[in-house]
This record gives sequence, C-alpha cells and structure tokens, in this order.
Amino acid sequence: MDLKKLLGLLFIILGLIFIIYPMFSAAAVSLIAGISLIVFGFAAIIDGFSILSMMAHITAIEILLGICSIMLGILFIYSIDALSFIVGIQFYLIAFVLILIGLIGIFSRPGTIAKIGSLCILILGILTIFLAAYSIAQPLFVAVLVGVGLIVDGVILLVVPSFDEAKAIEG
Repeated sequence: MDLKKLLGLLFIILGLIFIIYPMFSAAAVSLIAGISLIVFGFAAIIDGFSILSMMAHITAIEILLGICSIMLGILFIYSIDALSFIVGIQFYLIAFVLILIGLIGIFSRPGTIAKIGSLCILILGILTIFLAAYSIAQPLFVAVLVGVGLIVDGVILLVVPSFDEAKAIEG
C-alpha cells in the first residue's frame, strides 16, 4: 500500500473520530495547540535573552511574543477551544475580505450585472460573519466540519489516481 492510500485511510479514520467524538477532538486540538504555544513561548523568551546584547529592540519584541504565546497557550489548555477560535478568526478574516471586495465592486464596477455580483459577494461576507460567530460559540460545529473535510480528503486520496498512476493508465 502506497503512502497516498495510507494517508487516505488515516484521514478517514481521523475524520470519523472528529465526527463521533467532537468534544474529545476539540479538546485534543486545544491541548496540542496550547502545549505547542507554551513551548514556542519559552523558546522565544530564551532566544530573546540570548541576543540581548546584540539587538535590544528585537529582543524586546521576541520576549513579548514569547509571553503572549505562553498566555495564549494557557488559555487554549484551560479555557478557549482552539479549534473553534482559530476557525472563527479565519471566517472573520474571510468575511472582512468579502465585504471589502463587495463594497469596492458596488462603487467601482460599471454595469448592473457587475454591481449585482458585487452585492452577492457583500451578502456572502455578511453571512460569513454569522458563520464565524457560530463557529466560535459552538466548538462541536467546527469539529464536525473538520471531520467531514478529513473524510472527503481521505476518500479523494483513496479514489483519485496519483499522477504516476494516471500516466500509466493513459498509456
């Protein structure tokens, strides 16, 4: 069995775990993200102090980044669901971009059809804000979405032939 098929099976299994046990999955992601951020924070602080004599302004930024990472890591471990938080932030960023593109298109594009298309993009951006708020409030929603995404990607890895296989089939 090649690596692609093995990854496909692994993605499907992980996706099923995310869907069947969404609270456990979200908690595991938060724990892993929290521990990673705490380790990164300590490494940044140590690195900041190691270059203290050479670049004081970089040192201050690195130590501050390390402290913020440690605090965010502790929050992810004890309070905030990292998965829904990160996905929610991404949805907010996407919503901001969609709203901005929609508004620019409404005011700058010529023609009725172009303005209607820009209005649709603006409405999609506004709907994305609600999706972001819902995903931050409901960690189960995000865990199930990630599970579905993993299963779809796993099935694609299992079913779709690789480039080499497609060349061999073609002749």
